[in-house]
Amino acid sequence: MYAGIALSCLAPLLRSQLEPLAPWGMRAVFPFVLFFGLHELGMSDGMTQALPRLMLFLQFPIEGLLMRGSLSRGYKVSKAISQLFSLHFVAALVLWIVALGEVSAIK
Repeated sequence: MYAGIALSCLAPLLRSQLEPLAPWGMRAVFPFVLFFGLHELGMSDGMTQALPRLMLFLQFPIEGLLMRGSLSRGYKVSKAISQLFSLHFVAALVLWIVALGEVSAIK
């Protein structure tokens, strides 16, 4: 969890480093920032602007809490890490599906 708090301090710098790899870099590292910015979730414009900024700083501490919970339940480190990768994969998959829907709506 403490590593997550330390990483959250570096999140804006990491985000700026990922901009040249857009959109895939952000989808891989910060999928929840992009997810909470989707208008398709039915939130107001203010919420779709505020929640991604909040998630930029909260994502790593939340993931640290998830890791701590998994490890305290007796999971091995590899299993806990694979759960986090799976969570990132599902969020990135949702973002990819939404992007496909936007492209097909344009055509």
